[in-house]
This record gives sequence, C-alpha cells and structure tokens, in this order.
Amino acid sequence: MSAPFAAMLRGALLPTLVVGALTVLVFGLLRGGSGAAAAAIGVAIAVLFFAAGLKVMIRIVEANPVAVFAGAMAVYLGQLVFLGVVVLLLGQVAWLDGWACGLAVFVATIVWQVFQVRAYLRMRQPVYDDPHPSVPTHHAGGTP
Repeated sequence: MSAPFAAMLRGALLPTLVVGALTVLVFGLLRGGSGAAAAAIGVAIAVLFFAAGLKVMIRIVEANPVAVFAGAMAVYLGQLVFLGVVVLLLGQVAWLDGWACGLAVFVATIVWQVFQVRAYLRMRQPVYDDPHPSVPTHHAGGTP
C-alpha cells in the first residue's frame, strides 16, 4: 500500500533536483558564490522537508483511512509551518543570502508539489472497491 507514496517520491524528486540545480546556477550567475550557496541550501531544505513527509506517510499508510487522512494533513501542515520557520530563521543569518535561499525554497516547493501531484494522477490508483472483481464467484445454485 505504500507504493503510491514511493511513486510520488520518485516522481517529485528528480524534477525538483533538476530545477534546483538550475536555480543554483542562476543565483550563482546573478549573485555570485554566496547566492549559489544560499540557493543550494534552500533547495536542500525543501527536498529534505518534503521527502521526509512522504517517508512518514509511507509508515502510516496501513492505518484506517481516517487516520491516514488526518496524518496526511498533519504532515503537510507541519511541513509548511516548519519550512516557513526555517526560512524566517535563515533570513536573519548574516552570512546567508536570505533572498536567494527563500526564493530557492519557494521554487523547489512549487516544483515538488506539482510533480508530486502529477505522479499521483498518473498512478491511476483506484479509490473505491471494484464492484466487479476479476475473479468470478461461484454460487451454490450454479448460476452467478
């Protein structure tokens, strides 16, 4: 059952790393080495936060659907709150280009979310029980 979350992790990680590398390159060209380093830190923070969230979901997916939904909402809210706190705290660090770090986190977050949803939609995961199972059932009367 953890396959959907593993697929979402695979589907979001590579595009985020590619766009993250481009973001680091752009900030390196625009703001020098400090901008590139700050952008790399921002991308790393976003990737770690969202990958950790999916890893948590892989662990709780075997619970009942209400618990999984509550867990998913708690994980997502926690990710956004902690991500915001980290960005705000890092914005106050003198040696870090806060603008580059914050924008890199934003870009990586948007790319991660878009490709995570894209991966989920491409899985074609059924959300209901199949009313017509593929295995025929035999009734005692001889006719199905």
